[in-house]
Amino acid sequence: MNGKLSNIKNTAWAIAIVVSLVLLLVALGFAAFTRHHGELERPTVLMGEAAEKRDAALAEKKAAEEKAEQAAGPGEVYLLGESGDAGQAYIDSLTFLCDSALIGLRDYGLLREGTATTQVWGSSAGNIPASQLGSFKIRFPGDGSEISPTDAAMIAKPSILVISLGTDGLADSSETQFISDFEALIRGVQEASPYTTVVVCTITSVTISYSGSDGLEFTLVNRANEWLARICADTGAYLVDAASAVSDSNGSLLTEYASANGKTLNSAGLNQILMYLRNHALAF
Repeated sequence: MNGKLSNIKNTAWAIAIVVSLVLLLVALGFAAFTRHHGELERPTVLMGEAAEKRDAALAEKKAAEEKAEQAAGPGEVYLLGESGDAGQAYIDSLTFLCDSALIGLRDYGLLREGTATTQVWGSSAGNIPASQLGSFKIRFPGDGSEISPTDAAMIAKPSILVISLGTDGLADSSETQFISDFEALIRGVQEASPYTTVVVCTITSVTISYSGSDGLEFTLVNRANEWLARICADTGAYLVDAASAVSDSNGSLLTEYASANGKTLNSAGLNQILMYLRNHALAF
């Protein structure tokens, strides 16, 4: 009996030794293979101008990440609240993409460089139909060419782009189309110029006595401003209720801020908008 147990024990040890040797050979073979084919490259040491470029790129990336952290998360609207007067320097830092409601910023010369300002992106005619938000062109102030706002963002890379669109032909655009085209516009700008912060203005309405044939009235504008809130929540853009600076409690445009047509803003109304933006500024 003891002899049988001794034989079994010796056999088990022999098998264990053989298995160990096989595993050792496999491990040695794997190690040799990975040294030959999978060895990590030594990190490149950058010096001088190359190091400066690397550091600048890292700093730019960090700044972009910090800016992104300030934006609202998915489904949340980041409405710009009162900030105190950010001053004329803040207004000078803005670029405006606008339709007929704010095109007077350019045509009345209310910004730096007067009527020759490069801060306003608008169409040559001044109006941008709401039904064409997915396909319109602007007159690029850099050279006067007709290009898309996405291309303009890629070229100019503005720090802050204030978008004020929706007044023109709003009644001819459906809710679905308006939201889809507006979101595509914002995302296009964000992709073309990732370091641009997008701020969307609420839409200014018309006066209570407005009798234009375009069907624009304050209840429709109020609904469209709700759409804008959803658009900002989906895209991470900021929302600023600039229209409230020139409207009554119902949302109608106050007559003292309206031009003769009862729709576009006069210089007093535009200056009210600028002052509102100065006091509801981005905090960086």
